[in-house]
Amino acid sequence: MRHYRLYLVTPDENISEAVESDYPSDLEALAQAERLCGAEHAVEVWTDERLVGRLGEAFNFGGHV
Repeated sequence: MRHYRLYLVTPDENISEAVESDYPSDLEALAQAERLCGAEHAVEVWTDERLVGRLGEAFNFGGHV
């Protein structure tokens, strides 16, 4: 088992919530992140200092990136 942090990210790129848990693999942590994704936020998955992935909205800010 490896320790992961899942960060819920708002459209203005702030962290609204952090969830910490242990998962047997990156795929299991990403599966949990997918369950947490919603229209109002994205989810970043980290283990130690490594970004495993980001799921959800790419936040367009009304056409201005």
